[in-house]
Amino acid sequence: MVLEGYNGTILAYGQTSSGKTYTMQGNIEDNDYQGIIPRMIKQVFTHIYETTDDHIEYTVKVSIIEIYMEKIKDLLEPTKNNLKVREDKIKGIYIEDLSERYVVNDKEVLELIEIGTANRAVAYTNMNSNSSRSHLVFILTIHQKNTNDLSSKIGKLYLVDLAGSEKMGKTGYY
Repeated sequence: MVLEGYNGTILAYGQTSSGKTYTMQGNIEDNDYQGIIPRMIKQVFTHIYETTDDHIEYTVKVSIIEIYMEKIKDLLEPTKNNLKVREDKIKGIYIEDLSERYVVNDKEVLELIEIGTANRAVAYTNMNSNSSRSHLVFILTIHQKNTNDLSSKIGKLYLVDLAGSEKMGKTGYY
């Protein structure tokens, strides 16, 4: 649907160690154990390169953010660590100064995911020794332009790996 100009969101919600991050990312190096994000990315680029008419042009952009302790951090440019949510009559709701990286294939996206994951906040808890204590939001923006009639469509897909939902006492993390 994102390729048709619709926006969508997929959320992974549950307790620490329930498999949220694995469900969303999995092992991105292994085709059999990839999560939703790498599989979705491959489908998008397969559609673009194999089934699209010559008069359709695409641009694909990626952003990755972390929401931790009520602060928004750009995981592709981690020095941007207290971004603000804004609203504009034309843009709608957006994150000010969020970096967007243009990509041309799934390999480039997977490299950005590795960068973003490396910049994510993690901490030891009693339930998970490498627990992400933050929400991760992967944003894929696809702009489609028809060169015959000059129409265009923009779709955004938000893939969200939420932090664990358990009681703080169970985690031992205070």
